[in-house]
Amino acid sequence: MSENVSLKEKLVSYNIRVNIINGVFAAITFNLVNPYLAKFAERLGATDYQIAYLTSFPFFISIFAYIPGAILIESLSDKKKTTAVTMFIHKLFYLFLALLPFLKGINQASVFVILIGLMNLPGAIATMGYQSSIGDVFKIEDRGNAMGLRNKYSTIFALAVTFISGQLLTHIPKTNQDSIRLYQIFFVSAFLFSLGEIISFLKFRGMRSKKKTTRYLDSLKITIKNLPKERNFIVFTLISAFFYIGWMGAQPLFNIYTIKVLGANEFWLSAISIAGSLSSILSFTRWARYADKKGNNFALGIALIGMAITPIFYVISTNIFMLVLFNIVIGISVAGTNLILFNMLLEVTPSINRTIYIAVYNTITAIVSAVAPIMGVAIKDMTNIAIALIVIAILRFIASIMFISRGIVREKN
Repeated sequence: MSENVSLKEKLVSYNIRVNIINGVFAAITFNLVNPYLAKFAERLGATDYQIAYLTSFPFFISIFAYIPGAILIESLSDKKKTTAVTMFIHKLFYLFLALLPFLKGINQASVFVILIGLMNLPGAIATMGYQSSIGDVFKIEDRGNAMGLRNKYSTIFALAVTFISGQLLTHIPKTNQDSIRLYQIFFVSAFLFSLGEIISFLKFRGMRSKKKTTRYLDSLKITIKNLPKERNFIVFTLISAFFYIGWMGAQPLFNIYTIKVLGANEFWLSAISIAGSLSSILSFTRWARYADKKGNNFALGIALIGMAITPIFYVISTNIFMLVLFNIVIGISVAGTNLILFNMLLEVTPSINRTIYIAVYNTITAIVSAVAPIMGVAIKDMTNIAIALIVIAILRFIASIMFISRGIVREKN
């Protein structure tokens, strides 16, 4: 008995280490390019709405990915290999982005937005496969610690990569064309680092291949039929969808305010990202412990109150240095939101047909996320960017109250 317990502990420890390594490679890949996508789009001549489409179009594409992706992942015998293949296809798009500036006679900003959107087709499937796999690899009592450690160490590397890339983008290029060339090098480097992410994912243990005894489409029909009975899942999904209006609706506004109002270059973009990363490093494991003590609903509600204050920080920032300082506080809230929201998703999804439930959740939030950024820019155009940010803050605050209320109701029941 004790030997079996020891083997289980060793397996958990092993998978936690693999999860950390996987997170580190994912963070390096992501932070080589993603903090600067809006700035790169601006250098290609993007408009405010094209910057908004950078957020909304990937989610629009993912609407058509989640349910078919769930069918793909669950219908094949090896979930791990299927997920790894979709990860590789997703990362190939970094090479396409690197080639884009060589294409002349086209609207490069529009093609860039389209590629970022299409990239999310395999990306959404890969993310869902990873989420479902983590649900298989770690039991509920181990997930908070596993994801907290992953996020903590990956953020350290994210901070270092963002600092180095920001310095390079600030000091090496002399012209706009020089900056674009350096971005191309970053896109290729991101692809190379992403191979480590894929390889490490394949190292997970505990995801055994299973022979299907029933057709997956039949399982899909059964899940949809039983969906109304999963009250916790439904309530969580609806509240999350409401929160995503305020979460994703703010993204283009933050980019526009930072780049076009405050005039941030790559140096300041990296400084903002680093400020948020520093506070995230210190808070990930603390959020995990706080959620274990107070409950996920209450902890997420507190994190979302911080998220609600974030747009106000942007409104009162009269210079870029103020925004950098505010992002130290913002990073704490973002860390809690990302960690707890993911853990709660795994908590409310049944173990049977988990991938389908995650697909349903992701599809609903993707629909909201596709519309919200355009809505945010539309509110800005009808009023001004300050009012639009205040509206976003109110929506986020309401979402925090809804999650806290959900927790209170569950405790009473």
